[in-house]
Amino acid sequence: MTSPASDAATAGSASGPGAAATRRMLARVGVRTPLGRDVVLAAVWAVVTVALLGALLATGELGTAPSASLGASAPQLVVMTLLAVVQYVPLALRRVRPVGVLLVIAVVQAALLTILPSGVALWTAAPVIAAYTVATLRPTRVAVRAVLAAIGVATIGAVVGATDLIVERLDWATTTVTPRGDLFGDGPSGVVVETLALVSTAVLVNGVSAAVGSWVALRRVHDHDARARAAESVEHQATLTRSAVAAERTRMARELHDVAAHHLTGLVVQAGAAERLVDGDPERAKESLRSVRAQGRETLDALRSIVGILRETGDDASGTAPVPGLADVTDLVDAARASGAVVEVHRSGTLPSLPPLADVTAFRTVQESLVNARRHSPGAVVELSIDATVDRLTVVVENDLPSGGGAAHTPGYGLVGMRERAALVGGELEAGVTQAGRWRVALSLPVEADPSSPAGGAA
Repeated sequence: MTSPASDAATAGSASGPGAAATRRMLARVGVRTPLGRDVVLAAVWAVVTVALLGALLATGELGTAPSASLGASAPQLVVMTLLAVVQYVPLALRRVRPVGVLLVIAVVQAALLTILPSGVALWTAAPVIAAYTVATLRPTRVAVRAVLAAIGVATIGAVVGATDLIVERLDWATTTVTPRGDLFGDGPSGVVVETLALVSTAVLVNGVSAAVGSWVALRRVHDHDARARAAESVEHQATLTRSAVAAERTRMARELHDVAAHHLTGLVVQAGAAERLVDGDPERAKESLRSVRAQGRETLDALRSIVGILRETGDDASGTAPVPGLADVTDLVDAARASGAVVEVHRSGTLPSLPPLADVTAFRTVQESLVNARRHSPGAVVELSIDATVDRLTVVVENDLPSGGGAAHTPGYGLVGMRERAALVGGELEAGVTQAGRWRVALSLPVEADPSSPAGGAA
């Protein structure tokens, strides 16, 4: 079983724009699986290592000549090259069995150290890649044990190689090898120094690679957790928004009940009057029927408008409470002033007779805006403007922001409800900070009915 940390590391084991570009390039040639990519990695590094050895041979740095800086016999060069290539083969399974791959590579590395003469050591990229992979794909405790085991195996190879035990038994000694005394001192002390140097190299190669791998794994776990928290936060916010919208729709459904009850009551009364007058006063009966038809059409339009947005009706509303409208705004203003708010009201034009749902929308917008101003900017001056034209009614509520600035007014669920109400009746609602640094809520509603009552002067 793997830990969450290793799962996150595995998920991001080939992340980043460079890795993505490499995957796309390999996919074009048919290499699309992690195993296939690791086979390509092993092959590329094997070719690079052979090329480097060839370059050293070509320049005379490595070879059998007496002038070579790194002298070795011909059999040693052949075996060294073969082992260097073989060391990359296990990398094809580095994601599947990272610990086993590291140990196999460590054994091959120990073999390299044993067959080479004193003063010559070859380290390929295979131990680096293997130690890095173990640290990124396995828990820290497992990675530490695997790296220590690899260092232990390399230490055995270093001790055997420093004493020339294998080289002497194979009779691979050559006069081109630099004597140990020239590099590491004479006698047993030279063996100790060379062994310590080889062991230190093993510690650095495996330890540093594993440390880098652990750091990369921790970073990937951190990024994975951050993305998970961000996704959870977004989902939580979406849940809250859905809950707020559902609650607002439920409240709107209750108000629709009141609107429908109001109209249907009038329809019943006028239908009864028409029934009584149909014989004695046909003209008045016709007038009552025309009124019934008009109110029925208005009620039907309201129902058709709201059914497109409501998905749940919520609890059944009870009673026939009066539906609030713009005519009740004065009561809202008086209540706000009684609570200590400074509210200035400006009216222009003649207040139209709005459909009931639009009238409720205008009332609720003013109500919510006054509540928000009192909540977010207590003591600030609030200006309420009601502007009526032939085809439009505009309601604007502005208030000063607190000394902290516009951050106090953050978009909330009240604005969601106001916008939904406005859209329901074909209106528009805008809310935000003005260039003058004030918070402004503007509702614009279409007017289809004839004006019926004066707007009056400033309150």
